[in-house]
Amino acid sequence: MIPVTWRDMPTPGALSEGRRSALEAYLAQGLPHSRQEDWHYTALDHLTRLPLHPASETDAPRVLDEAPGDVLIFAGGRLIHAASRLPSSILHALQDQDLEATATLAPATALVALNNALWRGGGYLEVPPGQRLERPVFLRFVNDEPEAMAHARARIRLGAGAEAVLVESYAGGTEANYWCNALTEIELAPGARLTHVRLIEEGAGATHTGYTAVQMTQDSRYDLLDLSLTGRICRHELHLHLAGEGAACRLDGVFLADGRRHSDHHLRVEHAVPRTMSRTRYRGIASGRGRGIFDARALIRPGADGAEARQDSRNLLLSPHAEIDAKPQLEIYADQIQASHGATVGRLSDETLFYLRARGIADKDARRLLLTAFVGEALGLIQEAGLGDWLSPRIEARLDAIGETMK
Repeated sequence: MIPVTWRDMPTPGALSEGRRSALEAYLAQGLPHSRQEDWHYTALDHLTRLPLHPASETDAPRVLDEAPGDVLIFAGGRLIHAASRLPSSILHALQDQDLEATATLAPATALVALNNALWRGGGYLEVPPGQRLERPVFLRFVNDEPEAMAHARARIRLGAGAEAVLVESYAGGTEANYWCNALTEIELAPGARLTHVRLIEEGAGATHTGYTAVQMTQDSRYDLLDLSLTGRICRHELHLHLAGEGAACRLDGVFLADGRRHSDHHLRVEHAVPRTMSRTRYRGIASGRGRGIFDARALIRPGADGAEARQDSRNLLLSPHAEIDAKPQLEIYADQIQASHGATVGRLSDETLFYLRARGIADKDARRLLLTAFVGEALGLIQEAGLGDWLSPRIEARLDAIGETMK
């Protein structure tokens, strides 16, 4: 077990009963390590060697581009700016004393327990039944403080037939080491529909660990675009529980692991009742000594007849030292289902590059065209959610940077 040794950490006795129990649960488990099956590809022991401390209370503004929607901006987990036209009954900041915010959907893993013990604030979105939000909602978590650890929190609830677009983004304004440990819980009532964009743009020295738990009921719909663009180590765990007939999810993702970046995506989709559907499509690119991981399992439980589960992982290696591990899995205990999975790891085609150059396209432009087309297969939600002007340039800039390293 790896103990808590970070600076300025509260002792269990200084916390409320719920937080104390959560911290004790973390202390009993310690940080995850690569000897655990679910953490085989990712190690966090470097965190014990950093002089981390809880994020400071700060109201210092952080310059961010203007987002096309209703916005809450957090620094170190605390609200520092709001630009929202929505009433506080729909969108507001979570406070320390919000008992409602205690994690109920996510399992008591070590990192979830640590978040439960140390979180200080976050965002809460609750859309009433039958209401459709006209503009996207942005929860933007900013980390500016070197050697700080921030435990971000988001809670999302959509009533029956409600619809919303949510952008959950994490950005770093420092090149120093820090740790963001995020927890997001989502509940969808019958017929609700959520489009969720999760964007990682952490600093070059950052470690980002995130857990997203989604509870789906009858005829609900969850569409995810999972983007990991920057940061030193990024790990996202996603657990979907399809608990109502007609529930359907679409999981799209793109991860870019250049330099020495490490990007790990760990998905679990549970089909618990008949006639549910999941479709997963991830695209990964690794260059330099970067490493990417796609580890996804679709579980079709006994009695979940008529379920449909499909997984598709395609990946590109742009250098001889880059690595991508793709591990799609199906676990089936029901009849009359439709299921498929596939994964590929390859390189850019020299023949295709030659074909483009032979037609007068510069080498740099040819590579950018091919990389853009490759990730574009998983980016359909950008335009569907009305986020093309805001999000596409960020992705294109990262692809251009990766293309430059291929010279």
